[in-house]
Amino acid sequence: MKILITDKTGQILYEGSPSLHGDGVVIGSGNDCDIHLNKMGIARRQIQLRYNSDGYLTLQDLQSPYGTIVNGNKLQPGFVSTINPGSFIELSDDVFVSLQLEGNEASLTLDSDKIFPFFLTSNESFVRKSFSEIRSKIPRQYYPALSSVEGEMVTRIKELSAVLEVSYALNSISSFPRLLDFTLEMAINVTGGERALMMLFNEELGRLETVAMINFANEEIQDDLQATSFLVSRSFDTGESLIGPSHNFRNPNPKLKGPEDAGILSVAIVPLKEMASNIGVLYVDTKHSGNIMTARTDQILKIFAAQASIAISRTKMYYSATSDSITGIANENLFMQRLTEEFCRAQRYRKDISLVLMDLDHFTAVNETYGENTGNRLLKEVGKMFRSATRIHDLVARFGADSFAMLLPETPYAGALVAANKLKQALSQTKVRAGNQTIMMTGSFGIASSSVATTKPGDLLKLAEKSLKLARKRGGNQIA
Repeated sequence: MKILITDKTGQILYEGSPSLHGDGVVIGSGNDCDIHLNKMGIARRQIQLRYNSDGYLTLQDLQSPYGTIVNGNKLQPGFVSTINPGSFIELSDDVFVSLQLEGNEASLTLDSDKIFPFFLTSNESFVRKSFSEIRSKIPRQYYPALSSVEGEMVTRIKELSAVLEVSYALNSISSFPRLLDFTLEMAINVTGGERALMMLFNEELGRLETVAMINFANEEIQDDLQATSFLVSRSFDTGESLIGPSHNFRNPNPKLKGPEDAGILSVAIVPLKEMASNIGVLYVDTKHSGNIMTARTDQILKIFAAQASIAISRTKMYYSATSDSITGIANENLFMQRLTEEFCRAQRYRKDISLVLMDLDHFTAVNETYGENTGNRLLKEVGKMFRSATRIHDLVARFGADSFAMLLPETPYAGALVAANKLKQALSQTKVRAGNQTIMMTGSFGIASSSVATTKPGDLLKLAEKSLKLARKRGGNQIA
């Protein structure tokens, strides 16, 4: 296997063909690594590449700083995955590894470049290959009985492998939406269903809302979900699983359609639980007569539902820990963390970075005159305004009682000034009703951009605070 490591300028950092059998090779910045890289952003022991006992090429992340990206899929620190020869690996923002077979070298390949699923397909292939070998050694009259056992064995292996896949994905897929989609894919794979969705209860609106969905055609969604809505509500309200042929589930209101009327032949609905509370449902169905789900799928879907609930709970905990409870944007703790990360990144790659701080003018008077509830409603509107003004890599945060911050990576002063002017204009159009009166606000803005004088994140923050103080001194509704 040829290993080629380059940086973003194309400079070759390593080129060679080490053996990947046995313990394989370890790549990192430590002198004890098989491939030593003296580059910022590379951990002492970053990754290990080797062939496993089945002949598949594997990559293990050995506690990298931010995870390893393989063909666009992120492998979290500490985890191992099976990959294909030819894979493109990103060790950091500017260190890349490419792998190529050489000469007559052979390697087992996966059906796709996805990190998941692997166990499901490889274990099924192993079972079928084993039964094929058994057939070659027994009389033909035993083939029918053997095929029956093989089918049952494949089903059980798929179920166990799918549980393993989802458990593994729970700790390896960093994208919450992708994790939910993957859970639905696995649910379909083991139940024989065609379509799947996940719904969560929105406490503010008091209703279930779809958060993930696969294989539903646009023209089917409204009618089919209406036909099964009474079952979804029943499962959510009672906490019971509803699985089986759709003719078992008649709509109690004869004037309304049921699942059978919509052409759905079989359905499986399992509640999602967080502690003792129901928080949503996992739904799978099929319109094909050959794929009738039975109560046998109950336990496997409950496991998937439990794993999805863990992911949802983690996301809620992270959101709660990093978000401001009133505005929903980032809180000061997350902002300071991101400021440090982005400032160091800007220093490393000699990129611009800017910071905009904003104080609401006379906000204390609003609270005293109209009450705290009105003040909070105003803060929410300002938070929405800030969110709508950000690019994908920007960060907005509530930075104090009446203060907000916008972090602008790879942005010079001129770009930050444009952003501040847009915020100033948008703020002037932000209104909140209080009885018969309309409250409008202005803000004071302070801008700071990186320079030779800013050698640490605190320097940038102090410059922005100095500019903000100047804007307030000028009477407010100013940019400095």
